[in-house]
Amino acid sequence: MTTPSSKPVTRETSAYVRDKGLRPIIATLTGGVVELRAKGLRSREYLDLAWCYEQAVKQRVASERAEKKAARHKPHKLKVVATRRAA
Repeated sequence: MTTPSSKPVTRETSAYVRDKGLRPIIATLTGGVVELRAKGLRSREYLDLAWCYEQAVKQRVASERAEKKAARHKPHKLKVVATRRAA
């Protein structure tokens, strides 16, 4: 069982972004919204968690389809059979 998110939770992540220098990303989770910002900067980006989930699923499905398609259209290797020469 998980804990419901009733209070905002802010964490400094291990992800970095180049925005006026190399800065870690600060993530705040509040309800169903993720707030992202570069450490030391005021500008913020907001993402709906449901949208993030849908995008992740779409990306996974697209990747799986691409792998399947590549496997289907992959040329087959020819077998090399060693032959003995008659002496």
